[in-house]
Amino acid sequence: MLAEIIFFALLGYFIYKVVFDFIVPVSHAARQMKQQFRDIHQQGQRQAGTYQQQQPADARPPRPETPRPKHPSDEYIDFEEVK
Repeated sequence: MLAEIIFFALLGYFIYKVVFDFIVPVSHAARQMKQQFRDIHQQGQRQAGTYQQQQPADARPPRPETPRPKHPSDEYIDFEEVK
């Protein structure tokens, strides 16, 4: 009878230690990380909105540059034989 009480008391103590020393801090850290990701996302959204407001409505995006024609001398690389 006394052994059962001691066993269940120790079992309860170990369960308590695992829950409050490991599981609760991990869940708290996970919650903080989610909040930080939300904050960063919202900050990026605000900055993107500010950037779009600064752009004039009639501004066109810049044209991509056309590639210049290659000269035959651009295609060859000098080769030195290594002995």
